[in-house]
Amino acid sequence: MSGIPEAWPAGAERQSPRDKEPDAVGPRTARSVRWSLGAVLAKQGFQILSAVVLARILGPQSYGVIVGATVYISLVMLVLDQGLSAALIQRPAVTRRMAGATVTLNLILATLLATITWFAAPWLSGFFRISELEPILQVLAIAVPIKALAITPRAMLARELRLHLVGASDIAAAVAGSAAAIGAAIAGAGPWAMVYQVVVTDLVCAAALIAAGKGPLPSLKLQAAIPLLKFSASIFATDCLAYFSRNLGNILVGRFLGVAALSLYGMAYRIMVLPVQLLGQTVNRVMFPAFARAAQEPKSVAAKLVDATRILAVSAIPLMAFVACAAPALVNLVLGPAWLPAAALISVLAIGGARETVFYVTPSLMKGLGRGGLIIRYEILAAVVQVSGIVVGLQFGLLGVAVGYVASGFVLTPVLLHIQKWLTGVTARSQLGTIFPGAHAAAWGAAGYGLLSLSQLGDAAMLLGGFAVFMAAAVSSLWLFHRRFLKDCLHDAALLIGRSRPHQLDGLEDSHG
Repeated sequence: MSGIPEAWPAGAERQSPRDKEPDAVGPRTARSVRWSLGAVLAKQGFQILSAVVLARILGPQSYGVIVGATVYISLVMLVLDQGLSAALIQRPAVTRRMAGATVTLNLILATLLATITWFAAPWLSGFFRISELEPILQVLAIAVPIKALAITPRAMLARELRLHLVGASDIAAAVAGSAAAIGAAIAGAGPWAMVYQVVVTDLVCAAALIAAGKGPLPSLKLQAAIPLLKFSASIFATDCLAYFSRNLGNILVGRFLGVAALSLYGMAYRIMVLPVQLLGQTVNRVMFPAFARAAQEPKSVAAKLVDATRILAVSAIPLMAFVACAAPALVNLVLGPAWLPAAALISVLAIGGARETVFYVTPSLMKGLGRGGLIIRYEILAAVVQVSGIVVGLQFGLLGVAVGYVASGFVLTPVLLHIQKWLTGVTARSQLGTIFPGAHAAAWGAAGYGLLSLSQLGDAAMLLGGFAVFMAAAVSSLWLFHRRFLKDCLHDAALLIGRSRPHQLDGLEDSHG
């Protein structure tokens, strides 16, 4: 179905509708979460598979070329969007001409960014001291306009919660891109395999989203986008601050510690952001438009926040606690012995990844309620705190950078809790109470894994057995101490998979939770 109805006559200024959805986990929201989760799992799964293949083939020394290219291409994508997609989603009504104007603006900026990237490639290669980076960036520059084509169709589909179409496009693109990267790596393309992946992924994704949304077509009436600029400017400034505060570790490590250190830190950071990408982005793809819909209904916004926090906490905290425990066996088995120095980094960053995932919903809350100024103020504070932690940690090497990054995130947690309370009325104590069962379960799981590790099993047996013991201890602790919380989680899960049977859950009695 089109993000802009086909029935609109030429030149019409009809508006894109948004259905009301007052409940916290309604049928459309549940369907959207299912499709988002499926798409993110498929996309990240294929990308992880290709990353593992490339890492094993190239080793830490050469893989740093890919990390350096990824840092810059992420910046290009950020600048390319300019926050216009968020503005399209957040705005109560969007005209066809407005959407078309954003397509044109994206294409113009893409051409400019491609030109800048081409000529900046030698300097960037020198900055990271990676000679192979220059030609890779120049080829990727040519493909930048392809990325621009997908931005507006994705936003228009997302604002109407038609995420099954977005999900199908992302899955097709992930499969094609990962197949291209793995094939190129096996054929001996080296770091250039990443170029095959990016170009093929962008081509398939843009074509699929344009077909799914049937446009919108570019429009030269650029003044139609003016109402979007104020909100998009605040989002763009926020995203820029977030990019530099989150990627400064990679940038400084690459500059001062070398390409091998960049490979190790980049791989550990990639694992850290997995729950953010798999869980946080899945939930927030839905919660951002859902918060925007419910902006005039404070009780609904509060309920959505609590539900999202509960889902993220019970999913991300135990998962990343297991990764922190199993990092040495995981690295040795999956990436190979050459990557073992990354294990300690992964253990530290995994804890930060759990915290970041749980609070990843807060920016979506601020965006959905149209608090652009608040977002900027928070991101300025976050950038200062995180940059300070990274710079201090850099004095102690790679592990110091990881510890500095994670510690700065925990320093910011009280600020995020205060923002949530101010916007929704949900107190910090209530939110911490929502988060605690997941953390408590993770602690029991980690204890079980620690006891099993005393048996000196091999890596494969330790991972399989350790995961079973970890999950058994974690779920048992939820059943014993947080039965009400477990009941709510099962209820949400039933809704999300479309098989809600409330009477089947009534056997769970309330306990301490």
